Amino acid sequence: MQEGKENLFSNLKSPAHGLTKNVRTQIEMRLVRYRESNVTYDENLETITELLQEYPSKVIRSAICIIQTETEPLELLNNLPLNIESLTVIQGYESGNKTIKLSYLYKFPQLLSLEVIGPHIMNKPVNSHLICEIDLPLPNIKYINFERILLKNGKKVENIVKETNEEDLTFEYIQKLEGDSQLHPLTIIQKGATEDDIVPYKIFKERAEADGDTPLFIGFKKLHFLRIIYCELNNVHWEMFDGLQELHYLMLERNNLRFIPAFAFYGTPNLKTLSLAHNRLLDIQITDLAGLLELEYLDLSFNNFTQLSELSLPPFPKLKLANFANNPISVIFPNTFEVMNTTDSLIIGSDDKPLSLITHSFMGLNLLQKLTLNNLQLNILTRDLLAGMPSLTELILSGNITKIEYDAFLEIGQIQTLILRNCQIIHMSMDAFIGLEKLQYLDLSNNKLEYLPPGIFDGLLSIRELYLNSNKLMQVPHGIFSKIHPKLLRLNENSWHCSCDMSDWKPMIINKVKQRTLKSCKYTSDKGLGCASENNVEYKYIFDNKVAPICAQPEKFINWSVFHAMKRILKCPNFKPKYRKHIHTKNATSLYINLEKMSTQVHTTEVSK
Repeated sequence: MQEGKENLFSNLKSPAHGLTKNVRTQIEMRLVRYRESNVTYDENLETITELLQEYPSKVIRSAICIIQTETEPLELLNNLPLNIESLTVIQGYESGNKTIKLSYLYKFPQLLSLEVIGPHIMNKPVNSHLICEIDLPLPNIKYINFERILLKNGKKVENIVKETNEEDLTFEYIQKLEGDSQLHPLTIIQKGATEDDIVPYKIFKERAEADGDTPLFIGFKKLHFLRIIYCELNNVHWEMFDGLQELHYLMLERNNLRFIPAFAFYGTPNLKTLSLAHNRLLDIQITDLAGLLELEYLDLSFNNFTQLSELSLPPFPKLKLANFANNPISVIFPNTFEVMNTTDSLIIGSDDKPLSLITHSFMGLNLLQKLTLNNLQLNILTRDLLAGMPSLTELILSGNITKIEYDAFLEIGQIQTLILRNCQIIHMSMDAFIGLEKLQYLDLSNNKLEYLPPGIFDGLLSIRELYLNSNKLMQVPHGIFSKIHPKLLRLNENSWHCSCDMSDWKPMIINKVKQRTLKSCKYTSDKGLGCASENNVEYKYIFDNKVAPICAQPEKFINWSVFHAMKRILKCPNFKPKYRKHIHTKNATSLYINLEKMSTQVHTTEVSK
C-alpha cells in the first residue's frame, strides 16, 4: 500500500509531456460525467500526470487516513510522504481511544489543510474518542476542521477550555492613544486588586505562558479557516484566538456554548465569517462580539436568545448577513440594528416563539436588501412597522398576520419579491400594494383569503409571478387580473364557484409551473466542452394541466377544471382560449429549427473530416 503511494507521488512530479487534443477531450468528458453524476472515476497514472501538468494550481497532494482498533496514529503518520499538503484523519467506529498530537505533523512543512474527524453512527452510542492534543503550533497551516473529537491543551492535557472563575477576572476596554499603537486595548483586572496589581494584557499573557497556560491557537500565524463542531467546548475564552491576524472564517457550531465572554474574539481583527449556530447561548451583550470591524457574515441561529435591543450588538461597519433564525426572540426593540447600517440580509424568528414588532424596530438598516421574519404575530401589518429599510428588495414573512392595512408596504417601495406565504391572512385593503410598481414576485398562497377587493393588483405594473393558490377563494371580481401581465398566475386549491364571470382568465398563464433546470455544457470545436461554473441554473415556465383551478360549486361541476366547465358545459361565449393551437405551432416551429441546426452541425462535421 505504501509503495503504491510513493509511486503515485513520484509520477505526479514526473516531467510534462503535453496534452494532445484527444487526451484533453477525454479529460473534459470525464469532468463533465463527474459533474453530472457526482461519481469519481479511477484514472491511470498517465492521465493523473497530465492533469497535474495541465492544472498545476488546482491539484493538491492529499492523504486520507482511517484509524482502526490496531492503528497506532504516530506510526501511521510516519509512513506518509513528507510533501503532502492536505491531511484528513478519520476514526473508525469502536476503534478505542486514540490520541493525535499536532507535534506529529510538524514533519510536513507543506501541510496547508488538516481535518480530524471522530466517529459518528446515527442513533448509536459512541464509546471511542479521538483526542487531538495541541502541543505545538503549526505556523504554516491555513485550514483546520475538527469534528466530533476532544481537544486538549498539550502542556497540561486538559480540556481546550479550562474553567475560570468569572468573578475573579474582569476586562477593561481602553482607547488607544496617539503614539501608543503597540498598546493592546485589553487590560486585565483582578477583582479587589490595588492599582499596582492591574497589568497590561501583554504582561498577563507572558505570565500565563510561564505557568504553562499557553492559549491553544497561539502561533498559528497563517491560519485562515477554523471549524470546530461537536467538540464539547462548553465555553470559549479570549485567550484561545488571540493573535490570529490571518483568520477569516471561524465556526464554533454545536459545542454546547452557553455564553460568550467580553471581547472573546478581539484577537481576530480580520475575521469575516463567524458562526456560533446550534449552541445554547442565552444572551448576547454589546461587548461579546466587540472589535470585529471586518465581519461580513454572522450566524447566531439555533440558540436561546429571547430578545434583541440596542445593547445587544456592537458596531459592524462591514456586516452583510446576520442570521438570528430559530432563537426564541419574542420582541425586537427600537434602534436595535442601527449599528448594522451596511447589512444587506437579515433573518429573525423561530417556530417555537411568536415574534412581535415595535415601531422603528428596523431603523438604521439603510442598505438592507433582504429581510426574513418567521412566526410573526400581528393583528394588523401597518406602514410604520417596516420603516427604516428604503433599499429593501425582498421581504419574506410567515406566521399570523390577520390583516394587511392600507399602504402597508409604502416604506419599502423598491421591493421586488414579497412572500406572504403561511401568514393566516384574512383581509387585505384595496390599496395594500400601493406604490409597489417594481414588484415582480408576489406570493399570497396558503392563507385564509375569502375575498379580494377590486383593483387590488392594478398598480403591480412589473409583476411576473402571482400566487393565490391554497386559499379559501370562491369568486373574485371580474377583471381583477386585466391590468397586470404576469408570466405565471396560480389559482389552484381554492373553492371556486364556476361561472362565466371567469371568462377573462387565461389558461396559458394560470396552468403554468415554474421549472428549475441546469444549463447543459456546450461543446465547440475550438474550445472543447465548456460548463458554466456560475449562473448555471435557469428557470422556465411550463404548461401543466395539473395545476388548473378546479370547480367546487355548483355541485354538478365538482372536480371539473374551471376552463373545461366554461368551454364544454357552461359554453361561455366570451371564453375563447387559443393555447392549443399556439402550443402546437410553437413546438412545431421549435422542432423544425432544432432539426435544421442538427443537420447543419452534421454537415459541417462531415466536411471537416
